[in-house]
Order: sequence, then C-alpha cells, then structure tokens
Amino acid sequence: LGTFVPRAAALLAARHPGLRVSLSEAEPPEAVRMLRAGYVDVAVIFRYDQENEDDGITARRLLDEPSYLVTADETAPDLTAHADAEWIAGCDRCRMHLLAMCARAGFTPRVSFTTDDFVAVQAMVAAGLGVTTLPGLPLLAARNDAVHTAVLPGATRHVLAATYGEPPEPPATAALLDALAEAGAATAEFGSV
Repeated sequence: LGTFVPRAAALLAARHPGLRVSLSEAEPPEAVRMLRAGYVDVAVIFRYDQENEDDGITARRLLDEPSYLVTADETAPDLTAHADAEWIAGCDRCRMHLLAMCARAGFTPRVSFTTDDFVAVQAMVAAGLGVTTLPGLPLLAARNDAVHTAVLPGATRHVLAATYGEPPEPPATAALLDALAEAGAATAEFGSV
C-alpha cells in the first residue's frame, strides 16, 4: 500500500473521475476470501514460487520483487553466515518463505521476534536484535538508513492482481487492473533498494 497502489488509484481517478474506489488492507489469504465473497473486485496479493493459485482465481502478475537479507552490518547475501543469529519473521506466508530459504541453506533459523510491521522489523535489526529478510516493496516504501541490505539470489516474490470468476471483467475492474499494471510496471522500473 505504500508504493504503487496509491499511484494506481490516482491513475484510475484521473482517467475515470466518476468511478468510486475504496481500499481495504488484508493479508493475502483474507484478501482472497474477500474476493471470493464478493466484498472486493480485485485483490493485490503476493505469492512465492512454491505456491499455486487458488481455484477460480485469475491472477495477473504486476511485478516481481527480490528478497533482501537485512542486517545491522554490511554483509554478503549469505544466509548461512547468520545461521546462529536471532531472526525476525513476518506474516505466516513470509515466515514460511524464510524457513524454506534457510532450510535450503542448511539450517533452521532461531526466530525470536515476529511482526508484520516492516518499520518495526528494520528498527529491531538496526538495534542489533536480529536479522531478517524483506521483499523490496516494503524497503522502497520505508527504508531505515541504519540497516544494510543485500539481494538474495533466486528469492523472488510475485505481486499479483487477483480476480474471481470467469472473464471478461466488468469495465471498472478492467480499468483498475490496467491502472495497477501500469503503476506496478513503473515501480518495478524504479530499481532496487
């Protein structure tokens, strides 16, 4: 919500001034439930490579964002160098991704702190309380200058616009999807953090 979604809403408002846009924040599983129940027309969600789409959900890829190792000191993107460190984890989906990355690196992280607040995560890292991984968009939205980041090769998060039901989309939904795609592409071109 702190990067390309406001830009998409502004594009939509400029192009379709009579169209009413509302926004609700939810984690991806809840956003998909809201989509299925008809409470929302589009859900901006994220998926990692190992996840499949839900039945009946059509997903349009908006952008791919790298994951970063976030530490208090400058470091190479090597998870194993922090195998004995305290770790900070996020939402269930992000935590599962962290556990999977660390398992592939040959260790189980000792998760001491859990929060979905990306600003708090970076403050904890800056204070020396642990290390973490974060996707690029949260770092683009609010970057703590006291942390160091290194891209983790092969650790990508896909940001998608999801709809439910059979195409074609209603005109207002199609316009929103176009605005999200345009804003997502502009954000992806902005570069890394």
